[in-house]
Amino acid sequence: MRLTKYFIPLLVFIACTEEDDKAPESLEFINSAAVAFAYNGQELDTFFQNPDKAYLSGYLYFEPDLAEDVIFGIDIEWFEGVDNPINFEGADWMALAGFQRNGIFWFRVGALENLSGTPTISENWEIRDINQELEPNTWYKMTIEADFGNREFVSVKLVGGTTDIELDLSGFQLDYPNYIPFDKPSLTYYAFALRSQEFAQGSQGGTDVYFDDLEIGLLQDSGNTVLFNNSFENQDEILEIPFEAPVSPMENITENFWYFENDDAKVSISENYSRTGQKSMLCNADLKK
Repeated sequence: MRLTKYFIPLLVFIACTEEDDKAPESLEFINSAAVAFAYNGQELDTFFQNPDKAYLSGYLYFEPDLAEDVIFGIDIEWFEGVDNPINFEGADWMALAGFQRNGIFWFRVGALENLSGTPTISENWEIRDINQELEPNTWYKMTIEADFGNREFVSVKLVGGTTDIELDLSGFQLDYPNYIPFDKPSLTYYAFALRSQEFAQGSQGGTDVYFDDLEIGLLQDSGNTVLFNNSFENQDEILEIPFEAPVSPMENITENFWYFENDDAKVSISENYSRTGQKSMLCNADLKK
């Protein structure tokens, strides 16, 4: 089951007409992402009946050699499900954002057709410069807040090293990138590292980004409700999503367990670095097949 739905229209390749037979075959782009699901419990039952604000936070880390063009970040989404949607059957509302190490910030915004129930036809990205370079060997805490009732972003925060910023994204519409045919609704959460051949031209460096201590929850007037914490200590490998066409039962999914988001994703549980415990998740944006 592929859930891939986010990549950048600028990241399009023009294939070379001549290739060295000895050169390693490369991907046009890679989205090394993993996804986990949350769908059970009274708090979520209430949320799915009356969607409101939710958040995802997590820590990220990269080594000194990380290539400047690699985009890394997190993403929280609401799958409406097929059986009893609030807006549209199978709709997927996405709050995705990421950074490059040079301080360039990316987030994907929705399109007019989404409001009538049509997935995005032509992707639309907002790009900003936070005017701060991120430091290697530093754990940064990134937080995305989204208003799923209004299907809008709220904010993105990044804290770590000498960086402490909050970007007000209120009013920016969430994207509906793909029809996702699960029977029941869920909140899904992701960590990712992205790269393209076009942006990688002439860019040297590594492609590994590490994630640890992710937390998903609901934002309420009475205080935040934490749904899940995940520090990767209870999982040894990433698995494929157990999906059954044409409509897959959500009950087949293990909550708070990490699955490959797409077929090309290079994601693994690692003991190279960890913020807490012994493990973290490694997203490798290497374009080599």
